[in-house]
Amino acid sequence: MPATDLVDLLRLYAVTGIADWRLAPAELKKRARECLGNSLAENEAEATVTIYTPFNDANASKLKFIPMPKHPQGGSPERSFFLPVMRKSDTGQYLANFELFLLVAAKNCLAFRFEASHPESVHNYGHLQLSKILLKKTIQVPQLLEWLPVVYPAFPLSTSDPLRMFLAMTTAVHGYSTGMLDVFRDMFQKASRARDSIPYVEELRQMLK
Repeated sequence: MPATDLVDLLRLYAVTGIADWRLAPAELKKRARECLGNSLAENEAEATVTIYTPFNDANASKLKFIPMPKHPQGGSPERSFFLPVMRKSDTGQYLANFELFLLVAAKNCLAFRFEASHPESVHNYGHLQLSKILLKKTIQVPQLLEWLPVVYPAFPLSTSDPLRMFLAMTTAVHGYSTGMLDVFRDMFQKASRARDSIPYVEELRQMLK
């Protein structure tokens, strides 16, 4: 899957999440802001900057957690947010790791990192870890529990491909058959691009076989 397709997918997904976030209760928005502070994207412009800005120390303050679509409705966590940590390869392609922030209830939070293989490291495989300091340690959320283990466990994802890591993260939040399949259908239909969802649906089907 070309990197430009990944960026396009992230943009469409973010537009759907922002639209749902506009309808969120004011009290929920207040709690999310108290947890994430200035690191919360609340409009399409902030989400777009996050998606297109490769991470480095100078750019860190531009990157914000993007609200994810509220699907399914109800249940726990109350709301989920994601942050693509973009970078460019030596050939100029966009690559990404992902951070997932969950506002579970009240101001009780959890966070996870979906990371590609770290060459020359014991974590030289795509993996999922808990997190307590976000975005390469530039975002601190007081509500994240200090005692959480953040090195192990590092659950294998069986991939370092950024699209598949994104699909793993979103399927964890939304589910599959009445989850991500519905999210794909809705977001591409709203963009008048229903057929463009087909390769992503097939990629997810192959991934979960």
